[in-house]
Amino acid sequence: MILEKIKEIWEEKKIYVIAAIGVLGVIGFYFHSQGEKVDNSEVLNSQVQSGKTSENTNQSSESTNFQQSVKSNKVTVDISGAVKHGGVYTLKNGARLNDLIEAAGGLEKRAQIKAINRAQLLKDQDQIYVPYEGEKVDLPNTQMNSSSSQDAASSSSQSGEQVHLNSATVADLQKLNGIGEKRAEQIIQFRDQNGGFKQIEDLTKVSGIGEKTFEKLKPQLAL
Repeated sequence: MILEKIKEIWEEKKIYVIAAIGVLGVIGFYFHSQGEKVDNSEVLNSQVQSGKTSENTNQSSESTNFQQSVKSNKVTVDISGAVKHGGVYTLKNGARLNDLIEAAGGLEKRAQIKAINRAQLLKDQDQIYVPYEGEKVDLPNTQMNSSSSQDAASSSSQSGEQVHLNSATVADLQKLNGIGEKRAEQIIQFRDQNGGFKQIEDLTKVSGIGEKTFEKLKPQLAL
């Protein structure tokens, strides 16, 4: 009897029991899915924060590179000798020796000015010494080059080297005293039109070259 009653009750109530189990299942699934969304949100936030940190790092690196670039626009040089305040100075890139001398308070009265080139472009870590009068020093390169050029020009005009009229170029003929580019071209034109010079005296047949000019040039001429 009892079993039959239980069976009857089950038959009457089983629909409600199944429905209740279904509802509980739906509720459980809902809370489970919400938990996954929270986890995904946390992962996304973590990725965003990581991206911001990487961006800040890149910006910091760019800022450091810029500061290093700014620093490279300076030169630090050492100056001593006949200046009022010798020492180490930092100047802007492109500064000249004259700028460094001014920064060092100027030259002493006994400074040997001819021994320095105040237009010299300074480089980082340069060491400059300004000699005093009476000190034996080498001249700056610019002065040495200028002197060398003058000596070379002087020795060329005074040397016994001769210019061969029948093979000389315009540049060769300009080595002759008083002969410029235009006159040299006239000499070559005369040579081409007349089949060359038969004797050096034929040079007087070129327009603008008289006897007096020829006599001055004669020691330097050859066929």
